[in-house]
Amino acid sequence: MAITSFTGLKSAVANWMNRGDLDAVIPDFIALAESRIATDLRVRRLLTTVTLNTAANGTLPLPTGWLAFESLRLNGRPVDFMTSEQLAAQFTDGAGRPSYYTVEADQLVFGPAPDGVYPVVARYYKQLEPLATTNENWLLTSKPNVYLYAALAEGALYVKKPDEAASWAGLYGGVVEAMHTDDETAKHSGSTLTVRHR
Repeated sequence: MAITSFTGLKSAVANWMNRGDLDAVIPDFIALAESRIATDLRVRRLLTTVTLNTAANGTLPLPTGWLAFESLRLNGRPVDFMTSEQLAAQFTDGAGRPSYYTVEADQLVFGPAPDGVYPVVARYYKQLEPLATTNENWLLTSKPNVYLYAALAEGALYVKKPDEAASWAGLYGGVVEAMHTDDETAKHSGSTLTVRHR
């Protein structure tokens, strides 16, 4: 059976574990696998862009499904990252056009604090919707082994087989690493390296 849906993935996990008594907890293995994938995977297919609007002297909630920013731009100019400590030390009072940002809890904090409404174009890695909700997605269709190996690692931990868990986690990690390598290569495909002389 092809692994192209949540239902198919649940069946595959049961088959590969050779267990018929785990049906009730296999969705948990998949949910934990999705959490692992959200932590580890950063490829272009996960990127999305939204425009957020600041409020005067306010913070902004992080976008839905936010994992990490690739870039933030305000009026076409980049907004650079600072740690919370750096931001607090440099921008103690006053407001203006934000040039820096940090993330605190689930909020975007700017430095200086915005003195009005500014559109901020955020390009960020967005977590995939859970398969229990969507039933399928591009990652499951193109790389079902990512989900399968991650879910099997979680399942092996559940049945207290740490060696098997480590083996599945290693296979999962290898696929994720290959995806990152392929993604990086694809960014530069079709172009030649240009050497600039000084």
